[in-house]
Amino acid sequence: MNLQVAIYFLLTSTFLSGCNIQAGNRKETEQYTAVNLLSGVHSKEVDQVVLNYLDDYEYISIGLIGSTGSLLTRSYGSDRIGKTDVYASVSKPVTSMIFFQMLENGLITSVNDPIGSYSKKYRDAMPDQYKVNPVTFEHLLSHRSGIPHHDRIWSKGKLNLQFEPGTATMYSTRGYGVLGDVLCEIAGMNYDQLVKEYIGKPVEAVSFYAPSLLFEAPGGLVNSTISDMVLFARGVLDDTYISDSLKLNVQWVPISEDRQEEIGLGWYLANCGTDSLAVYHAGSNGKPRAFIALRPEQHLGVVILGKHHSSNGSQMFYQLARELIQKLSMFEKPRSKDRSLSVPTSSGEIRQRTEIT
Repeated sequence: MNLQVAIYFLLTSTFLSGCNIQAGNRKETEQYTAVNLLSGVHSKEVDQVVLNYLDDYEYISIGLIGSTGSLLTRSYGSDRIGKTDVYASVSKPVTSMIFFQMLENGLITSVNDPIGSYSKKYRDAMPDQYKVNPVTFEHLLSHRSGIPHHDRIWSKGKLNLQFEPGTATMYSTRGYGVLGDVLCEIAGMNYDQLVKEYIGKPVEAVSFYAPSLLFEAPGGLVNSTISDMVLFARGVLDDTYISDSLKLNVQWVPISEDRQEEIGLGWYLANCGTDSLAVYHAGSNGKPRAFIALRPEQHLGVVILGKHHSSNGSQMFYQLARELIQKLSMFEKPRSKDRSLSVPTSSGEIRQRTEIT
């Protein structure tokens, strides 16, 4: 399927015509609800949007956030309310929020600090040809460290870097593994403890956990219920974790570009520098898929978790998130600003994208 840019699917307010996904026999699909503050009409509209995708999934869980807080938390096809799921690369924004709390609390001085200044494990880890330009926190958060995505990261006791840090962009889950290593060393905790202390505790989301013995957990293995992932999203929007100024002036500033998408520090970005800023991240560990998308200025958010029938890959959650954001924008229209979030290139053409895992 040739899909347009994720942001177009996600966030533009123009309805995407010609969608060939049909609800089929899903009209009577069982639903399980934790929160529903929508009107009956709006709730049914959301249900129909999700049902249009459910034939390709064993289940889909969603959480919707509006200007007044949580509006809907619901599972379709299977009762996942109260059950934990892995959120794959949505773990990266989680790890980013841990880092920025440490930065704001003074445990870390600057995003530009070399990681070797904080970690014995990585103090002498730079290969000789790159010693003058060591890996920094910013490099890890923005996928510019040179650390491989899946290949081994060590070679003869040094980091097996694919390029000089800061000179290129390469999406790297193992780069987030390194980041998690350093944060654990700074805090004197394992990664599971970090997730519980820095992510779960501030918003009373008790289900958050991560398998600490797995190196890639900070980049792809955070678990929670759909309800608690909604609490995380609300915590980001409500400035519970870090200040709004730190998010807007540091975390959500474009640093690099990956597949024609702007990258901040732990999040993908759209419409930077406008009141229509959007921040988001996708996740996929084979059949399980996840998505988080936030529009901070309008205090809108969508969290999606599902299990696809196939592990071959699907971009459907980009489109589903876009349609749910569109619905939220319509529901919240009297209380919010401009919702137009199409993202043209400098030539005015809509960008194309491929899936991020």
